[in-house]
Amino acid sequence: MEEIKMTKRKYLKAVLSIVLLFVLLTSSVQALMLPMAVHTKKLASTAGWYWTPSYPNYAPSGMPDFDQQQDRWKKISPGPNGVIDSTVAGDDVYNTAENCIAPGPDCYLTSVAAGDDVEEWVFCGPVAVANSLWWLDSKYADPSGTPGDGKDQFALVQDYGAGDDHATGNVPPLIQKLAVAMNTTNKGTTYVNDMEDAIITWISTAGLSDKLVTQTYDRPTYSFVENQIQQGQNIVLLLGTYEYITGTLLVDQAQPSGPHNDLLQTTAWNDFQSFIPVASRLDDIEVLLVSNSGTPCNVIVDVYDTLYGNALGQVTVNPGILGSPTWIRLNFTPYIPLVPGSQYYFDVRQQDNNYHYEWLYDIPNPYPPGQGWMNNVPVDPYGNTFDWAFKTLYFNPPPGSVRREGHFVTCAGVNAASSLIGISDPTLDTANATQSDHNDARNVSHDIYSVSVGAPKPDINCEWWLTDYPSAYNYTVVEKAVVIGPIPDTTPPSVTITKPINGLYIQDQFVFPLFLPIIFGRITINVDAADNDSGMNRVLFYIDGQLGFNDTAAPYSYTWSELAFFRYTIKVVAYDNAGKNKEASINVWRFF
Repeated sequence: MEEIKMTKRKYLKAVLSIVLLFVLLTSSVQALMLPMAVHTKKLASTAGWYWTPSYPNYAPSGMPDFDQQQDRWKKISPGPNGVIDSTVAGDDVYNTAENCIAPGPDCYLTSVAAGDDVEEWVFCGPVAVANSLWWLDSKYADPSGTPGDGKDQFALVQDYGAGDDHATGNVPPLIQKLAVAMNTTNKGTTYVNDMEDAIITWISTAGLSDKLVTQTYDRPTYSFVENQIQQGQNIVLLLGTYEYITGTLLVDQAQPSGPHNDLLQTTAWNDFQSFIPVASRLDDIEVLLVSNSGTPCNVIVDVYDTLYGNALGQVTVNPGILGSPTWIRLNFTPYIPLVPGSQYYFDVRQQDNNYHYEWLYDIPNPYPPGQGWMNNVPVDPYGNTFDWAFKTLYFNPPPGSVRREGHFVTCAGVNAASSLIGISDPTLDTANATQSDHNDARNVSHDIYSVSVGAPKPDINCEWWLTDYPSAYNYTVVEKAVVIGPIPDTTPPSVTITKPINGLYIQDQFVFPLFLPIIFGRITINVDAADNDSGMNRVLFYIDGQLGFNDTAAPYSYTWSELAFFRYTIKVVAYDNAGKNKEASINVWRFF
């Protein structure tokens, strides 16, 4: 038997000697290898999506989706008359700045709406933060724990009287404590600075300032939010809803009488009119025209700051054929700002020599000075002053976007490839409307909305908005982001290739050590990778620069079985959740 073993050893050594000689003779030959398929051990839950991870202990469905529509977490706001008709009761607080009745420190609105006053839910901010804190506490707590087990291994969320920090009954006390800390109970609304201050104090009181941090970002970009979510940060978004108001077009100055008409000229300052505005803007001018002969042509109106002065704006329009006197409106976009009480002028001319239009006028100054009249200007051949028929108009209120409401939500996932965002909404449950008990972290409604980069209107200051968010108003935009999470990780992960090492491998089995790795058949590449700050995200396996495997869960390994011959470089790149990376590599010889 011993002789047989010795014979096998001699045979293996002989084979190894031949292989080593072959390696030395062919070291300059390029590797030959069939294209490898890219493998993935762990895929995202849905194509293109990155969801905040779920934890089987206390966040089994990912980001919780707690509900603000509980108890009487409300305020009273004035109705159409703009006056609070209700009487303050209990410990409720009348907030003069917001003109509302807030629920007070007990979080319960005791007052009853009277007159045309309305009751509104007001705890969306505290609920959105409670979602984040609950998820973070679950992330760092006992992964095998269950709600009600009495184990509290992370102090961010504690037992507030429900018997356990993660019991379902503990959710309302958590939200109420946050509402008090954020001054929501006294103000009837949640301001972002109050929210940020409350979270900082909350983290400090829990003794976690060395682990967690919060920061508010104004007008965050969509890519920023995407990046933060993928790095394991929690994001509370402040959504602003805007209504676009067209306003009412009102007449400022006018001379509406036109019993006479005269042919429009083709040069400036032949037919013109003065006016002294009361309004501070000019949006439109109307002139009373009628067709004469020839083909229709453009009519041009210029507005000036003084007689024969500087042009402030110009509008061109083709009125078409006017068989009878017709008011023609010319719109200035953008509007022309005016100084009320100052005198301005405008002239009207037609563009070519067809002499198609006539402007109607009156003669004896039929209205008082200041209402629009010809002031120290030439008269007609008959000695008449031309009081042209016109109207200057302005919008009141001016057209524009008006912010109507603010609403806080918690980010639950992002799909940048399809421009989508998934959120936990304290009010809406579009995706899972049948679940009534959202204090149970298993019941979530991660509602998905389409994202449009940019602002829906030029006067709305934002970087992106939700095109299909259900609202009574026109646009829902992202105004601010409150980021809560681990202190940013600046240290890359550690990574080591533990297999193969220097030695002979036959069909994935180590035979004996050598001065370099030599492999016959398949080989399993094993890697140790770790990150103590943000945690590991993935390990990529490359063979001669070609990606062979994306492993997103430990233990990190890849079985390389594609046909191979000669010398190769195995490289692995480890990424942590902060996007930091580190690589390791090894040169091997592989055959078959």
